[in-house]
Amino acid sequence: MSSDVQSAIQLVVLGNYLTLAAITAVVYDYVLTFSREVEYVWCRPWTWVSTMFIVVRYIGLYWIATVALFGSSFVPGPVEVSEVVLLTYFWTFVVFLSTVDLLMILRVYAMWNRSRTIIRVLLLVFTIQTLITVVLEGIYNSPHTHLSVTTVRILDFSVCDNSTADKGFYGVYYVALRLVLSALLQRSNGSPTATCRNW
Repeated sequence: MSSDVQSAIQLVVLGNYLTLAAITAVVYDYVLTFSREVEYVWCRPWTWVSTMFIVVRYIGLYWIATVALFGSSFVPGPVEVSEVVLLTYFWTFVVFLSTVDLLMILRVYAMWNRSRTIIRVLLLVFTIQTLITVVLEGIYNSPHTHLSVTTVRILDFSVCDNSTADKGFYGVYYVALRLVLSALLQRSNGSPTATCRNW
């Protein structure tokens, strides 16, 4: 067996282990916190924050289930990954991250006694980051321009692979924007009285 085949098999096995660990952590969290979710979310009046909580909780569940089914070799038999599944996977992750960011912004806004300066700065950075993310996702994960789904055969099993040509610095842009927003949230998360002079 060649070293390329061995390294490919090792990557598949590592991916399976990581997928299993992620699924275990998510299911464990859901089991532990479901009774509190019913008490604090479902049995109370509906608000925007409870809606965002449900979006984060259940899009995250969908996302990890998609990874489990299509990103591993746990499912016996052939698994077809269509472009629709992959596009749904990409776009639900964008919605998930945007909703998490909004929840953090609301939390920081509340901690700072509803400071208009804080909310304006955070929402400006959030809006810029979200718009650029949507544009980049639209460009680099579009089936008409860059996205292609292929099946790679390794020994006696097949693995689905999505590849995007000419991705360039997409990851750098995306990570840099998230780091800027995270740094602002972290800076704002401190004591309002100790750091308000900096704003």
